[in-house]
Amino acid sequence: MNSYAQETTTQEQRKEFEKTAQTFQINYMEGSDNCESIIQAIDKNAKMSENRFSQQMTMTYDQLVQFCPHLPKKEVINTVTEQRLLSSELGYDYVSQLYLRRSVGDTIRETSSRIWKLRDGSWKIIQMNSSLSKYCD
Repeated sequence: MNSYAQETTTQEQRKEFEKTAQTFQINYMEGSDNCESIIQAIDKNAKMSENRFSQQMTMTYDQLVQFCPHLPKKEVINTVTEQRLLSSELGYDYVSQLYLRRSVGDTIRETSSRIWKLRDGSWKIIQMNSSLSKYCD
């Protein structure tokens, strides 16, 4: 963590942000059963993009709402994650996960970076970029 963020944020603020970002990721990996929590964490004006198997896509909030009921549960094998509180109202998190897609019979690496903003007392994702690639068959 950079020294500026350490000087301008409290340990309690950093822990709260880390918990929020980690809980979002857990809910996302659990799939469509958590749509309400997933959608609530995303700002209605969020910028979202995804590189899915070399195909670049952008997504609106409304498209995410429509897709969420189809979000599959992921069987996670490995996770690398980091959360950083950049200021008292701005945070960043990075997650790279390896998971099985049993329906297809392969293994996927999904890497996401998100920028979060504290709005009206709640952390909201304002920018999200993801990349999905086949790791192995």
